[in-house]
Amino acid sequence: MPSYRVVLTVGRVHPGGNAQAVLPAAANAVGELTTVEAKSVGVRQGRAEAVVRFAASDDEIAKQIAPVAAQGAGAHAEILGIALRRQAGTRWPLV
Repeated sequence: MPSYRVVLTVGRVHPGGNAQAVLPAAANAVGELTTVEAKSVGVRQGRAEAVVRFAASDDEIAKQIAPVAAQGAGAHAEILGIALRRQAGTRWPLV
């Protein structure tokens, strides 16, 4: 089964939101639909990113899962962007 990464660009934390809950919320939302393989946070071009790696049978299923991650994370912070990537050897091209 192919591996995918949903990369969420995170903006401001909502009033009453919890910055440390953004990644777990995204991963938990994905985990209700499929297997979460890994999760991480980082900074790219001065913006916070939450990354959830998961398994999906094909691109169409993965495209349905990606916004679920954003919805989970969006309970705590503004989501500025969503990118979906599929593993191709050692590369992760956009889907």
